[in-house]
Amino acid sequence: MVNNNGEDFILLFLEKSITEKNLTKPTLDCYKNDLKGFYNFLKKNNYSLFSCTYNNIITWIELLSKQSLEKSTISRKISTVRQFYNFLFVEQLIDVNPATNITAPKKKQALPRFLSEEDIKKILNYLYINKDTFKNFQTLLLTELLYATGLRVSELVSMKLSNLNEDLNSICILGKGNKERVIPLAKITKKILSQYLSSSYYLKSKDKSGDSWLFPSRKSHITRQTYYYKLKSIAIKSGLIIHKISPHMLRHAFASHMLKNGADLKVIQYLLGHEDISTVQIYTHVNLKDSLNAIKKHPIRNTLRKG
Repeated sequence: MVNNNGEDFILLFLEKSITEKNLTKPTLDCYKNDLKGFYNFLKKNNYSLFSCTYNNIITWIELLSKQSLEKSTISRKISTVRQFYNFLFVEQLIDVNPATNITAPKKKQALPRFLSEEDIKKILNYLYINKDTFKNFQTLLLTELLYATGLRVSELVSMKLSNLNEDLNSICILGKGNKERVIPLAKITKKILSQYLSSSYYLKSKDKSGDSWLFPSRKSHITRQTYYYKLKSIAIKSGLIIHKISPHMLRHAFASHMLKNGADLKVIQYLLGHEDISTVQIYTHVNLKDSLNAIKKHPIRNTLRKG
């Protein structure tokens, strides 16, 4: 049994995760909070981090299930603890891994909510008509880019001029895991981008000292939350009848509409920046309704059979 302070080893695990997995700050914060909660549970019940048993972890999971947490949250917490104990075992800090046979509750795969093509047209039409203010003009470009490329909203708001191809035909994005992808831009998106870059407001606001943010703010670039509130306001003004809207829904719309119009699943996977194609296959379910409607129009269903 190791007598060292458990918090030191949690910190060591987090530092190693940053180095090896290139974790984003939100993910790292989740790891930290998950392990802090687990460690507090162990201390409260006089369990040791290093002599923790399978049954101790099961007791913790049962406690989580009584806290009205989402299954996805419980699954994430369990995954974090499993990774931590794998780390301790590999580093030979424990002789037996108590989390080896621990499994997370199965998550129900929910279909993503997305906007219809008609919804997108309403938003963009409103923005094109009202692009006389710079805020609307900026929101127009943000929305055009997001729907045209399927970027993660964090990738979108943090874009710099260096992400743009010289002739504005494409953008280069460094996504999760430091993986680079090049995404072509449509003529309409290129046109609005060119107008934005030459606007007097942008020329005044961009940083003259070096590589500039595409969507600058006073301190750095606009935040995801800023764009969320802008999009929500525009959606209401454009007459959209929808309870909730978010930039992420535009990313879903991009993928679903691409698939609906015949794009290859592997191409969509690349453009979205997903490593695993199974994360993209959910969009085949989103388009199930369209598929069923198409089947109803198949000539074999309209042929009168004799005999």
